[in-house]
Amino acid sequence: MAELDGGALVSRVLAEQGVTHLFAINGGHTFPILAHLRDNGVKLIHMRHEQATAYAADGWARSTARPGVCCVTAGCGLTNAITGLALAAMTNSSVVCLAGQHPSTEDGLGSFQEAYGSEICGSFAKYTKRVLDWSTIEVHLRQAFRAAGSAPQGVALVEIPQNILYQRLDEELQRPGAKVYDPGELAGQGAPHSVEQAVELLLGAERPLLVGGDGVFWSGAAAELRELAEITSTPVYCRRAAQGAVPEDHPLAVRGAWKKPFTGRADVVVSFGFRFWSGEHFGQPPTWNGEATHVQVDSDPLRIGAHVDADVPIVGDPKLVLRQMIDLIRGREPVDRTGSRWLEELVRARSTFEQMAEDREQEHHGDVPVHPDRLLKDLVTVLDHTATVIVDSFTLSGYVSHWFMARFPGQLIDAGPLAPVGHGIGMAIGAGLARPSAPVVAIIGDGGMGIGGFDIETAARYHVPIVAVLWNNSSWGPSFEQMPILRGRTDPFEMLPGIRYDRIAEELGCHGERVEDPEELLPALERAFSAGKPALVDVIADKRIGHPTLGGNLLGSTVA
Repeated sequence: MAELDGGALVSRVLAEQGVTHLFAINGGHTFPILAHLRDNGVKLIHMRHEQATAYAADGWARSTARPGVCCVTAGCGLTNAITGLALAAMTNSSVVCLAGQHPSTEDGLGSFQEAYGSEICGSFAKYTKRVLDWSTIEVHLRQAFRAAGSAPQGVALVEIPQNILYQRLDEELQRPGAKVYDPGELAGQGAPHSVEQAVELLLGAERPLLVGGDGVFWSGAAAELRELAEITSTPVYCRRAAQGAVPEDHPLAVRGAWKKPFTGRADVVVSFGFRFWSGEHFGQPPTWNGEATHVQVDSDPLRIGAHVDADVPIVGDPKLVLRQMIDLIRGREPVDRTGSRWLEELVRARSTFEQMAEDREQEHHGDVPVHPDRLLKDLVTVLDHTATVIVDSFTLSGYVSHWFMARFPGQLIDAGPLAPVGHGIGMAIGAGLARPSAPVVAIIGDGGMGIGGFDIETAARYHVPIVAVLWNNSSWGPSFEQMPILRGRTDPFEMLPGIRYDRIAEELGCHGERVEDPEELLPALERAFSAGKPALVDVIADKRIGHPTLGGNLLGSTVA
């Protein structure tokens, strides 16, 4: 049989796993991997920063529900990628990272770019492996795909020392094992008696609420969640990757911006693949009803009861358990909650909130600089319903939740609990390659643009027509009027005013627009989306305006 180096082995496993794009930055420690990509039908997407390779892999994963893959060189290449990998881990996104490493024979000697990724990533990754034997390269890489793709999804790192990766031996010496199964092949149903309990509680509730989390997205359970909501006339609240599983313009959809009258008063909460993280106040009052009966469905038994006491714990795949519940309910008398006080409250809450947003926008419609309400209203007006939206701005994140309605799971991609900035362009590239027929927009601040914005040139180089809508307030966060703890006690967090990001974008091969007059906004957005290449709309903003509900509280909901 043929003698192969480690790069050939890695590349053929990537092909075996259906990987079509590898997000990478080259380095001598990983040349053998890059050299074999074409032979295995894998397209190299060469980014400008390792952090962006991880963000792009995450964007790919959260657009396809399949693992995204990045590749970085040893030492600083890996450490540059850490924030992107940690973000993916904390959002339970399926990302596999390949990392080069110094020769194993030079451990502790001050080798060039010496670092130990397995130790660095061990605090957040599901799987880490430093490969120390050429014969185990394939089995360890397949194990990484098994870990990253199984519920709850997460990050897997495989680092291969240079002497192992460059080694050439007979391919017959590769150790077998670690078969990678499609997640659906390993999915299990819930215990029948527990599913029956869940159905009884749901049908007997006065104020029931269905809740969908990331597990709904990864198990492909959107259709089942909507069906259960409709046949039981039950309001449904979806968060994170599941947002849009029940389209947010659906009569039964509870949107995050006005969820609290429902999460805080529901008497029975049935959650599917949902994590009660800090953004949900860990499932505690007043955001959630402390007296509610909880049915918690999750593929991972360790997540059940971690934040709230589950009265009915069900270990099972959300899609399969939803189907079990639907089948039980379909065999009964139809459930009709039409005219119930609970559903009437839902109608009123939606109407009241939408009118509030409209009134607020009218108040600021002609403001100069452009107000966030005007920006978001105009953006959702031109935005195609198939578009993917990446949120990379603390200030605008709240306004996005007020104006944008997700219509399918994975449509809105955010920064998760880690909440960095600078991820927007990298994620948009991953999403744009994953969904080439649909628009992708990154809503980004000038802080994030400074960290990760130059990868818009990567989008131009690979003809990925993403659109960046830039909130340019020449400041890192809102002004001190919204952060009184800092007023008069430290220097402002400001940037040079008037930076022409639109012209920078043009120099990088993109379409650029600058908007100062609000009447220029709508036509500028329309031109950006029809440009046929990456575009940046540079919106001059007012640094006195903060998040609509949190103001300048950069700690967010943990202290709200």
